[in-house]
Amino acid sequence: MLLKKREVSSKQRVLEMLGRRLPKSHAKYNYFQKMLGRTRAGIVGEQRVDREWREIYLEHAYYLLHDVELKVESAAGSTHQMDTLFMSQHFVLIVEIKNIVGHVEYMEDNHQFIRITSDGKVDGFRNPIDQVKRHARFLRRLFQMSGHNIPIEYIVVSANPNMIMTSSFLSQPIIHVSGLAERINQLFKRHQQVCLSEKVLRDISAHILKMHTPTHWTLDIMVDELKTGALCSQCHFDHVLRYTHGKWRCSNCQSIDNQSMLIALHDFRLMLGNNITNAQFRNFFDIDSEKAVYYLLKKLKFEEIGKNKNRKYVIPTDLLK
Repeated sequence: MLLKKREVSSKQRVLEMLGRRLPKSHAKYNYFQKMLGRTRAGIVGEQRVDREWREIYLEHAYYLLHDVELKVESAAGSTHQMDTLFMSQHFVLIVEIKNIVGHVEYMEDNHQFIRITSDGKVDGFRNPIDQVKRHARFLRRLFQMSGHNIPIEYIVVSANPNMIMTSSFLSQPIIHVSGLAERINQLFKRHQQVCLSEKVLRDISAHILKMHTPTHWTLDIMVDELKTGALCSQCHFDHVLRYTHGKWRCSNCQSIDNQSMLIALHDFRLMLGNNITNAQFRNFFDIDSEKAVYYLLKKLKFEEIGKNKNRKYVIPTDLLK
């Protein structure tokens, strides 16, 4: 049973906002674009593995939790972000997903992955096996503290068939996504003892879901470096739309796009916070009429806080859904 679906992270939302709002001439524009590209590639890999889960049929009771982030109370700032957590009565499986292309070698003594691309470029990056082992140690302590003893398994899943693993991986807990179903069956054969009742499994899974505390990714540049207003998607967000006669019209291509206001409010929320006043709306969208903005905000039916000049409108998190 899917208990927690995979959601768009705050990191991706902020990076996409920067792609629209940060001027292309900015010194950090290419840096953030590359980061966004890597983030999207990771999501594509996660979605590929998620599709594989939907093809797996199990007679056993289980819960799937995607993108679980747990904070350690005893260590300030320490978090455990798990791509997927498979909870069963027999064992718990932590899945770390990687979407890597190229020949990859594991340097066990150095705890490092080395990737060689088709053009001969050599990259070194963090070892995901160490990451998933760290999560496993944390979960073991968590279950022990709750008085339950259950095997904690872990695996790294390559979502990209173009990742070529060398013989250095033969003894390591890493597979291609096509082998996920077979690995799950192997684990059930290995762990035949029932460690948790269905009720306890359900309660612990729900408890872990309550513990989930997603990190909110924040800007590391000044807000005044970003473009304001509703931006034209037809013009690659390079030009501003003006609100005239009840419509949002691009100052460059003259196209009309009323959806642009919602995207801009979504961006405002990421830049400046959940609440917006009439004055802030007028300043951000460069609209002179207080009355016109009042009616625009009323149409949106946002939750209102305060009255008259102190009234604020709450921008919902699911504005673009």
